[in-house]
Amino acid sequence: MKVLVRGLRPGVDAATLCAALRPYADVRAVELVRDGDPERPWAWVDIAAGALTVWKLVARLDGRYIAGCHLRWHVPAYRGRKAAPAAA
Repeated sequence: MKVLVRGLRPGVDAATLCAALRPYADVRAVELVRDGDPERPWAWVDIAAGALTVWKLVARLDGRYIAGCHLRWHVPAYRGRKAAPAAA
């Protein structure tokens, strides 16, 4: 499940953030986004866990200092796929 992480410092890289988050979660990938304001990058962090586990992790880590950054965590709204209508 992907979560949005803000509050990164400009010099942080994906490998550093991934390594810093590894004690808290099984991180599959980190995608840094520097578009917009490069002084305030943010990241998509892909966590190998279900929704409930990710929500608990986000609640625990939001506002903590990790990798020298005051991180703010956000779980994007998610809507499951609807099944295709049955053929008549």
